[in-house]
Amino acid sequence: MPMPIKNISKHKYKLLAVSYTLWLTAISLTPLDGFNLPSFSYADKIVHFFLYFFLTLLWVMAYPVFWKKRLPFIIIVILWGILIEFLQQIFIPGRYGDFFDALANTLGGIFGMIFYYYYSKAKII
Repeated sequence: MPMPIKNISKHKYKLLAVSYTLWLTAISLTPLDGFNLPSFSYADKIVHFFLYFFLTLLWVMAYPVFWKKRLPFIIIVILWGILIEFLQQIFIPGRYGDFFDALANTLGGIFGMIFYYYYSKAKII
């Protein structure tokens, strides 16, 4: 029987949050030559939204103190998304910084916090 999310140790959440952040950063700063990306409208905005949704959720689950200091934490998430877009524009061949990608990152982070709030109240997480 699968183990419920709330029974996973905090140490595992921390490892998962750090690993996910490193993976997300690496994939965001990798040239896209040869990748076949989804081609429907706004597909990459949806991907950006969910990548930052899960980034935020993992960090809040790993460090519940971030929930108590929501504003500084969400500002860090937003700045991280903007920094990645800036680095893509300046340093990564074939990648371009996009305001709407940064907006999708921001909304994903905010909705990750909202999700955590409602589902922690329901004792699911």
